[in-house]
Amino acid sequence: MVHKYSLKNIMGCAPSSRNNKRKLAMVDSAEVLDTFLKLDREIWAEEMKAPAPDLGHAMAKMEKINNEIEVLMAELSSDKDYRVLAPGMFSAHNTQGLDTADDSIKSVLTELTINRNPSRALEHEEFVANLARKALKHRHLLWLTRKKLDTEEEIGTASEKVQNLQKLYEHQDVLLNEILGSTVSPLEHELDRIRSYRDTLYSGELSWREAVRLIHSASVFTKAGLDSWEALATTLTEETRFSLATETRNSIQEAALSIQTAQTILPGVQFPYCTAREIFAIMQIIEYLYTDLQVPDRYAHASEVYKSFHKRSTALYEWIRKLTEDTIQKDVQVVDRQISELASRLCQQRSDLIRSKGSAQPHKGVAGGSSTLKQNGILPLPRPT
Repeated sequence: MVHKYSLKNIMGCAPSSRNNKRKLAMVDSAEVLDTFLKLDREIWAEEMKAPAPDLGHAMAKMEKINNEIEVLMAELSSDKDYRVLAPGMFSAHNTQGLDTADDSIKSVLTELTINRNPSRALEHEEFVANLARKALKHRHLLWLTRKKLDTEEEIGTASEKVQNLQKLYEHQDVLLNEILGSTVSPLEHELDRIRSYRDTLYSGELSWREAVRLIHSASVFTKAGLDSWEALATTLTEETRFSLATETRNSIQEAALSIQTAQTILPGVQFPYCTAREIFAIMQIIEYLYTDLQVPDRYAHASEVYKSFHKRSTALYEWIRKLTEDTIQKDVQVVDRQISELASRLCQQRSDLIRSKGSAQPHKGVAGGSSTLKQNGILPLPRPT
């Protein structure tokens, strides 16, 4: 949930029109009250979506992704043997560079007769590993670019929600200023304060929830990679073996990248499984994947590593999911209940004041203040008869 002052800071909006000193001469209190209650319900519904923390989280994520892309592009550009597409030419759907890198590996394996040939595999393992490193970097770049596109959509959606909520608050400000003046009640101050605190909590919860999603994905990908790797034990044809090996590489890399990202999202949290050192070791192992699968003892060792990675990533997912549900989410829920109570009390207080203002005025129709509200777009204009 987000209070209106947070929204104004984010969106760079001008101060509220609450400072407007216009007063009503006569008020159709029923009509005004209906409009106020409708606005209050709409604001409550939008606040429940917490658009401002969503926007802030997405913008911070975008900054990290852009920094990672910049670093990776610099690494690839410095490699004279590796062609990198210009940043403007690279997209989530452009896999030309990745296909070229994989084709190079496949051609080398064929030309050097490495398939099912342990001695040849050991002889050329560093050369093949170097090609694999380049392919992994390009695939990492592709992964980041897709994340960037997804985050751009998140920012666009959250921005629209923030702007919509800001308009509702401005609408409400004008109406309340017309009826009640610019006085702010202690209840409103308290609600703003608790909503600000809730924003902070929710921003933290967003990071935990994203980490949960990433680690769950890692668990799924490690299982897919392990299945592909184990299928190699009974596969003889070179074409199929290369395809399965590449599927293993892609799945294990994506799992490792997902856990790495989760670790950067929660830098102050020490994961009990899949530490940064373990992930680094996994990334090194898949660099030698294409030659390891040709050597029986190395293939067996890699199988155990991938099995362990799957078990530990699954255990990590269960750990972080339970921690998030049992602590982080519950803290937010407690504050949500406090906000619900305060918002209800403030709504009731304002409703009573609107009724009292209406009953205190001599009712001579709606030609006075009510018409002013209509001209300002606060109350609906009467339908033509």
